[in-house]
Amino acid sequence: MPESAQHWPAPTARTPVDTNVGLPGSKSMTNRALVLAALSETPGTVRRPLRSRDTDLMAAGLRSLGIGVAESGPDWEVAPARPRGPAHVG
Repeated sequence: MPESAQHWPAPTARTPVDTNVGLPGSKSMTNRALVLAALSETPGTVRRPLRSRDTDLMAAGLRSLGIGVAESGPDWEVAPARPRGPAHVG
């Protein structure tokens, strides 16, 4: 390994860092966020969910149980409610 590759100094910030980092989507995290929002006491927003067949089915399942899941641009607005059935997701 070349000498320069062994002793590369990590960059450091000279002032405080204030930033937002966007993470790649995850089906499991999106589904968990939908369920947690559905069980919440107040309406919530799932920001920039990963849209896939799995997450669309989770949203449809929650809707069939009486939970409000509505698209709002790139986000989902979730209006919690007491789940009711029977429900069917196709």
